[in-house]
Amino acid sequence: MQNLHVCNNDELDHKDRFAKIRPLLVKINQRCKSFMPHHQNHSIDESMVPYFGRHGTKQFIRGKPIRYGFKFWCGGPSNGYLVWLEPYQGSGTLPPQYANYGLGYGVVMTYADTLEKMPYTFYFDNFFTSFQLLSDLKQRGINATGTIRSNRFGKGCPISESKTVKKKPRGSMEYASDHDSGLLLVSWNDNSVVNIATNSDTVHPLRHVQRYSQERKEKISVPQPKLIHNYNTSMGGIDRADQNISLYRVSIRGKKWYFPLIAHLLDVSVQNAWQLHRQDGGKLDQLAFRRRIVLAVLEGNKRVVSGRGRPSTSSKIDSRYDRIDHIVSDIENDPRTGKKKQLHCRLCHKKATTKCMKCEVPLHVTCFLHYHTK
Repeated sequence: MQNLHVCNNDELDHKDRFAKIRPLLVKINQRCKSFMPHHQNHSIDESMVPYFGRHGTKQFIRGKPIRYGFKFWCGGPSNGYLVWLEPYQGSGTLPPQYANYGLGYGVVMTYADTLEKMPYTFYFDNFFTSFQLLSDLKQRGINATGTIRSNRFGKGCPISESKTVKKKPRGSMEYASDHDSGLLLVSWNDNSVVNIATNSDTVHPLRHVQRYSQERKEKISVPQPKLIHNYNTSMGGIDRADQNISLYRVSIRGKKWYFPLIAHLLDVSVQNAWQLHRQDGGKLDQLAFRRRIVLAVLEGNKRVVSGRGRPSTSSKIDSRYDRIDHIVSDIENDPRTGKKKQLHCRLCHKKATTKCMKCEVPLHVTCFLHYHTK
């Protein structure tokens, strides 16, 4: 643990508070982007890494599942795959060109810079949303939708105040659009008033959702704008990734402040690999997938020699089909008798004089290919 480092301490950037993990973070972002599945809808949100020690960037957020820890800005598709992570460190978080536009604006634009030019659709909450952000994203060819705070409506907005919309029947809505900028603002009354803005989506066609009415003591049908349905469907990607990571988070405690961050980046890598496994038709759940990774790592290192008796047929089962370094070799002589050992082929069960050096199982040359292919 004391020798775990990812950078040279003599070459640290003292303006970067996360310089100790920056090389690993850059590498993880590059690899996650290179394997990113093609998905049009992307969500941008914050994520917390638990940490209870002392550090200048440690955050406390009341009401969150993880109240103490490091805050990360994250972006990725709505299925839970993480493409981009950036730790929050105050004024040094944003690039200089976005420093004068606010933190939420800079985070979204920085994520847009990391992606290739494609017709993406961004979804984010009211911390990020502003009319200037939506307008600038539209100029880049990026569609965007986000909930917006009522104090960002601006002067002259025809939308009524939230307390006025709240008095209307459930399912009521008000909306206004700007023909010059192409922006749309919608205020919808549900359990509470929802304000949402977009530069590409529409109100119609309306959908109908089921809500429970306390007055009538039964479920009723409530009209819902189309853009709110799309927002609810595509916004939860970062929360889905947080849920997957929290189930099997690395729980090793260390005395270094950067060890929880290194462990978190490893958890992100495993979670993303599992998402790709599921996308390619894999059936393993996350726990079984992590076990397969552990077995593969153990097989790649020194093998523990078992005791006397017949070798286990399940040994090295995970590296059997990887097609890496499987080499035919002769079975060595018995040191006690000086004669060649009499072993049986793992496939045809006849006496064999050759084996696979990696799997360490006896195999005929004619059985070698069939044994290592599915």
